[in-house]
Amino acid sequence: MTGSGTAAGAGPAPEPRRAALAAFGWAVVFTAMHVYWFAGGRFGLGDAPDVVPEATSTGDRIQGAVIVGMFAVGIVLPLALTRPWGRRIPRRAALFCLWTGAALVAVRGGAGLLDTALRSTGLASHGLTGLTYEQITGDAHPSAYTIWSGVCVDAYFMLGGVLYGLTALRLGRRARPGRPVTAD
Repeated sequence: MTGSGTAAGAGPAPEPRRAALAAFGWAVVFTAMHVYWFAGGRFGLGDAPDVVPEATSTGDRIQGAVIVGMFAVGIVLPLALTRPWGRRIPRRAALFCLWTGAALVAVRGGAGLLDTALRSTGLASHGLTGLTYEQITGDAHPSAYTIWSGVCVDAYFMLGGVLYGLTALRLGRRARPGRPVTAD
């Protein structure tokens, strides 16, 4: 099905729509869970006492502000790719943000999964980080619930990396010269 077409580089077109909607849905759930945890919620974190870090320094607060900005871009950009107003976003800027987001969340999730696998198999008792479970969670012997909660969170990060990467691939593919713009 041929879409209305836009000039190459004129902004997002219909082709990445489904991938962008999936990335948007992922980002909404991701953000909602972080707001829930920030408000004191515990579901999904396990039963360890120290799994939510506190901002205690100016550096922590700056890092938090940067992360809030990334949350905003992570939600708005995929939504923009599904709306006519999103065509005003330069394609290169959208691709840069999508690939950066994909890399950040995939690396975060993959590193977490690898860290847990190294600890669980005994190949590296302190995982990738060199930290003990007690330093990470506040519990020297975390429960299976805490460990599996972490695995689920890490897998969800990986899913986000895949969805943002897929959105970037589709957005990048649709703008090649000589290729018709098609709806997903």
